[in-house]
Parts: sequence; C-alpha cells; structure tokens
Amino acid sequence: MGRNRGGFKEFGLKENILKAVDDLYFETPTPIQQETIPLALEGKDVIGQAQTGTGKTAAFVLPMLQKINTDLKDVQGLILTPTRELAIQITSDIEELAKYMDIHAVCLHGGRDIQAQMNKLAGKVHIVVGTPGRVLDHLHRETIHFGRTRVLVLDEADKMLEMGFQEDVETIIATTPRKKQTLLFSATMPDRVKQLAHRFMHQPPHIRIGLKQLTSEKIKQVYYVVNQSDKTEELVKLVQNLSPYLCIIFVNTQKKVDFITDQLLQEGLDAKALHGGLSQNKRERLMNEFRQIKFQYLVCTDIAARGLDVEGVTHVINYDLPSDAESYVHRVGRTGRAGEEGLAISFVSPRQKPMMRKIESVIKQSIEEGILSQSTKSGTKPITNVTQNRKPSVKTIAKSTEKGAQSSASSSSTKERKESSGVSNKKVKPGYKKKLAAAKQREEQKEKRKKIQKKINQQLKNNRRKG
Repeated sequence: MGRNRGGFKEFGLKENILKAVDDLYFETPTPIQQETIPLALEGKDVIGQAQTGTGKTAAFVLPMLQKINTDLKDVQGLILTPTRELAIQITSDIEELAKYMDIHAVCLHGGRDIQAQMNKLAGKVHIVVGTPGRVLDHLHRETIHFGRTRVLVLDEADKMLEMGFQEDVETIIATTPRKKQTLLFSATMPDRVKQLAHRFMHQPPHIRIGLKQLTSEKIKQVYYVVNQSDKTEELVKLVQNLSPYLCIIFVNTQKKVDFITDQLLQEGLDAKALHGGLSQNKRERLMNEFRQIKFQYLVCTDIAARGLDVEGVTHVINYDLPSDAESYVHRVGRTGRAGEEGLAISFVSPRQKPMMRKIESVIKQSIEEGILSQSTKSGTKPITNVTQNRKPSVKTIAKSTEKGAQSSASSSSTKERKESSGVSNKKVKPGYKKKLAAAKQREEQKEKRKKIQKKINQQLKNNRRKG
C-alpha cells in the first residue's frame, strides 16, 4: 500500500496513477478533489468553482488519465487554459502523474516554434494542453483534430473569457464530438461563464468550494523589492543572517537551480539541487537526506517540489516569483506545517509588485513589503515595516526581525542611560515599557537561536560523518 494514498485509493484509480501519487507525497484529497473526482470518474459533466491553490489541476488530470486508452494514438483529452504559464504547469503536472503510464502530452502555446509543435503532433499524442489561440492555429493548419476527444477541460474559464478568448473557445469546442465529457473550472461564475456552460454542458453538477484563507496564519509572509542583478548576493546575505533550521529556495528553471546551489556552496552553505532533470531515484534520495537534516538548503523548481511534505521547514524563499498565485500558495505551504510557525520570503522586481497584489487578492491576506538595508560589514540585515502581532517561535521566524530588535535595544539602552544619569526627567511615553520588554525578549530569543544553530551545525557534522 502507498504511504500517502488515503482517499485517492478510494477513488478506484489505476495502480500506476496511485504509484505516481505516492511519489509526489500527496496526502488526503483537497475538498475540490474530493467532490469532483468521483463525479468525473462517473463520466458526468462537472462545474468546479474554486480558487487557485486548491488542488484543482489534479481534480481534472486524475480522471482524465484514468480514461485514456494508451493503445490509441488519438487526442483523447483536451485542456484549454488562458495563459502559457498555466499550460506549461499543467503539462508538467500531467507528466508527473502519468510517469508510470505510456501517455503522451503536448503543450501548445504562443512564443514557441510552431514547426516543432507540428512535429510532436505528428507522433503519438493522447492529451493536448494549450491556449486557445495556438490550438486554433493548429486546427486551421490541420495539424491536429479532436474528432475522438473524450474529455474536454476548460480551466480558469472566467479568466479565459475575460481575455477575449470566447469566440476561439467556442470554435474549438465545435470541433469536438457531441458525446464527450466536459469539465469546467472557474474561480468566479460571471454570466458569460454560465452561458458557456449552459450551451455546451449536459446538466453539470455545480461544485462550490467555500472561499477561505489559503495560507496558514502561522506563516509570516514578506517580500523584498530586489533588482535582478542583486538577487544572488542578497540571497546569500539573507540566509546567512536568518540561519534557518531547514530552508527551501524556489527558482523557476533547472539551470538556475544549479547556479544558485553552486553559489551557496561557495559561501560554505550546505545546499543541494532538486529538479526534474534528476532521476526519480536521485530525487527520492535527496528528499530523504533533507528530511534527515543532512543538509539545510534545498534549491528546487516547482515541479520537483510538488507535494513536498517535510516537517521542520522553517523558511521558504521565492528567489524567483512564480507566474501564478496557485504556485505561490503551493510554495508557501511547504513551511508552517503541523501547526508550526514559518517564514515565507519573496524577491520581487519593481515590475512584479502588481503580481504581489494579485496574490494577496487570491489568498485573502496582505503580504508586507520588507526593507533590505544597505550592505554593511556584517552583511545585509532584513527588516520589516509591519509590527509583529504575535510572538515568533524561537525555531522559526523571529530571526527576521533581528536588526529591528538590535536597533530597538540600542535605542532603549541609550534612553535608559540618559534617564539614570538625570539627563532627562521627562515622563515615559505610552507604550515605552512594552517596547523595552519586547526588545529584551527579542535579545533573549537571539541567544536561544544561537544555541539552536550550534546544535544544528553539530547535527549536520554528525550526519556527514555517518554518511
């Protein structure tokens, strides 16, 4: 029996699918998966209304994989999505979930050589994932047909129609068989989406997953505006100052994973790279080593860390900001596990600040903008401009306010000296005693963190000797 199948086994999925679910360390199904997968497996049309970050991709990919006949080379599954980034992500998810099956998926979107896509389509293709414009282009070129498509998925339908793809989507749907299954997923249900569903779907049950805060309150989130050219230097200084217990650093490409890992190693930091270019055995071995705290910094891409569940991860750093809010929620959720506290940090270019606003809207939380001070002899200290509203855990996020604590303690001690020497007899300002107590507490926490880091270093040394 797989280690994390839980409710997935109850769906009656094929053994090869369950094996891939095991590899991804998926736990129990999310609400949208629990509600929609059984209906989809029965062959019903389904409307799934849920925000990004709720696991909706697996909610339609798993039933689709279950229905694919690998003996045929026709396109049996079509997934339309509004953006190339989402198309790429969905295709990567399919490859992971179908890794033990002879299923071939092709991603079609603009910005890529169309001839290369045509060459792929000339071979065996079971699933097409694409943006409406590029899919329609291939239809016009007659390099693809959907005459035997069994399952059609319209993902992020509201966004697709907002972007002006309604006519393209309807034209594509018209090329598919009348007898097929249609799964429509949308965060909202404006009239245009309802009309589309009414025209092309057959009595679909409407599954609504209640909107809620998608990231745990135990996770403190902050972003720093950093120029692209400064990111690597700031990352090194940041982790040196934070001294995390276990830290996952997300970047967007395999090449950059290797580059960042090398930079951390050159600074004497214990880091290893994890990405889709590694064999499954090597990836599993690295994950086991990380769980056993044989190294502190895991640098990885989204697809490599999909479903990653490691207790004790105190920090997540988005070296590269993900292209969508769903990926952000997935990344941030790697810390703050099992009720523990965590710190999620994102590096954001000036142009990407609107993306942070969008992420805030999706997760229904504000993400504070931190300030990176100028470099000093001791490095760049991260400070935040939002007051902490809860006591940080010694093991996790308190380190991120270290400079603020030092500054407050220094200022407080100066005032104390003045008052004790009779320089000033002014009345203490309201809240001053609380600030003094908070500064003292942070200093005590700093000492405790030093002791914890010393233990971590010793544990790492012992693990290396054993290895």
